[in-house]
Amino acid sequence: MEIKNKVIARVEGAEYSLVGELTQEHMDEICKTVNEMLADIKKSDPLMNKNLALLLCSLNLSEEIKNLNLKNQELIQKVGNQESVDELKEQIKIYKEYADRNNEIYKELSLENDKLKEELDNARENLNQYNKKIKQYKYDIEESRKTILDLQNQLFESQIELVKANKKTNYD
Repeated sequence: MEIKNKVIARVEGAEYSLVGELTQEHMDEICKTVNEMLADIKKSDPLMNKNLALLLCSLNLSEEIKNLNLKNQELIQKVGNQESVDELKEQIKIYKEYADRNNEIYKELSLENDKLKEELDNARENLNQYNKKIKQYKYDIEESRKTILDLQNQLFESQIELVKANKKTNYD
């Protein structure tokens, strides 16, 4: 239900009682604009009669309204209808939520990646240590093999000497 207000319009010192949806404050702003326009018109021709000044003021206001309507139409064409703007806002909201989720996943994966890099570095360090140990064990094995061969040669030589010694004692 529309609320009707009784307001006073003051134009050029005259007061007019009006009934409508406007508040008194809004009507005062409108009257201020009209009075300023009338004052500008009268400055250009102080002898102009009141009716002609009001007619020119009406024409100026009509021209201003027409220009504003044209600008409004241009803006509507640029922006499109409000539904498409609302749809775009909703899509932006969805994409923002999607981006936020992706950022969270990225952070989690980044942390996991850092942990895996650390584990890989530790594994590489362990591998290097094991490789060093393997080289040492290979060296030790080679040295042990040489020692075993030397001992086998000594054993073999000792056996030969023993056989010679046994032959000598058997012949004596």
